[in-house]
Amino acid sequence: MVYRHEIRQLCETWWESLAHSPQAGQVRYAEEFLRLLEWDHAEGIRPAGVLDTTSGSYLLCAEGRPSVMVHFQMPGSLEPPSALAERGLDFCDATRVLVSVTKGLRVKYAVISDLFRSYLYDTFTEELLLSADTPAEFAREMEETLRRTEVAAGSLEELRRPPRSNVARQLREWCQRWQQVLVAQGHVREETAELALDRIIVLRFLTGHNVLRRHGHAMRRRLNEIVARACLANGDGCGRDLVRLFHDLWVELRADIFAPEPSLEKALERASITVPLLQELRLLGRSKFTIPVILEKFNFGDASEKARVRMVPEEDEERLAYLYKQTSATIEDARITVDIEDEGYRAIFWWLDRLVALYDRLGQEYECQSNHEQAGSDIDLFTWSEIDAAKPAIVSDPYRHAVEHGIVLMYGSPRQYRTARLLLYLHLIHAHSLRRLKFDRFPNIEAALQRRPTMTEADRRRLFSPVQNDEWNVG
Repeated sequence: MVYRHEIRQLCETWWESLAHSPQAGQVRYAEEFLRLLEWDHAEGIRPAGVLDTTSGSYLLCAEGRPSVMVHFQMPGSLEPPSALAERGLDFCDATRVLVSVTKGLRVKYAVISDLFRSYLYDTFTEELLLSADTPAEFAREMEETLRRTEVAAGSLEELRRPPRSNVARQLREWCQRWQQVLVAQGHVREETAELALDRIIVLRFLTGHNVLRRHGHAMRRRLNEIVARACLANGDGCGRDLVRLFHDLWVELRADIFAPEPSLEKALERASITVPLLQELRLLGRSKFTIPVILEKFNFGDASEKARVRMVPEEDEERLAYLYKQTSATIEDARITVDIEDEGYRAIFWWLDRLVALYDRLGQEYECQSNHEQAGSDIDLFTWSEIDAAKPAIVSDPYRHAVEHGIVLMYGSPRQYRTARLLLYLHLIHAHSLRRLKFDRFPNIEAALQRRPTMTEADRRRLFSPVQNDEWNVG
């Protein structure tokens, strides 16, 4: 039985002798560290891409369980995990590189330690699972999980993942911190600063999904190059290049969320703002940029808005009946209205997906009919092109038609407008990725967003229905 005080004592001894100990000395301490965790025959390797500050890397394998790679760092190369958490970050510079190296080797877990501060990551999801600021905290929080017998028994797979609410809170606080920087240093309005962070989220989400028929690889490469320059040099020109990338997203992809905003562009061209912003963007894990987390990010402030984030869409029988009775002859003009104020934000996904599912069904009927009509006749390339061009929009581009003609999203406040617009962009990207579809440009998002009237038809029904009136008939 390995007692916790042995690892703690080993680490403290190493740090006490640090001043007069060569790098080879840390290797001996690192191997003894692993031995105390029951990894007596750890395989030392030197993967390509590891840092100069990495004194040793070891591949640990246990009875058919996912492998673990342990990277020991020289002192001073790791930030305290608690300091990262305060800034809403998942990585420091060293752990970002080492997790990428480990993932490239298809090793699922990475432990990174300087024998004082320690991190445990799932490299596939980029989630920080456990961390410790001190040897005592390591012994308390991480040691048992990393013992060989426990790893062989499945301890790593059983680790509780960071709760969505916690991940969303970190993302919200990170966004709010940079919004404050843009307001204070960039001298922009608060709503303009919010727009800047919404753009960053859309850009990160878009470059993380292979959905663009054209421009996709170029956009991803440009963003990576801008971030790399911000991290490796003084960052001169990064802001201008980011603004130029925003402009090209607006022009080439018709993404109106990137439409020119002079005050924002002027602020982002300042290296003192954009360079540290991009440096930190690189240190955010992929798990922060999922739709459930981004939606949960808006779960703050006004109680009614928090309810709209959590609200589960209800089956509206009247609306469903309206959709079910549509035919190929009527669907082009069919339109449904979703009241965000009453139905919440998840209703956007719910009803857009059902509308597209209806398009798919009617599209299949159209294809079957078209194939039947063409059966037995010779079709050359030009004829086929004419037939393809004649397809109705619900068949050729169902999501575009749904957004531009099939759905209305009524918002009651600027916050609802902002949240709905952001979620609509993200859902379109996610839906295309899920179905392995590609597109050349975004639909006109603004066509789906309409200001909520003072009184909707649903409000009138509630106010003037006989049941409502009976409640006022007292005695």
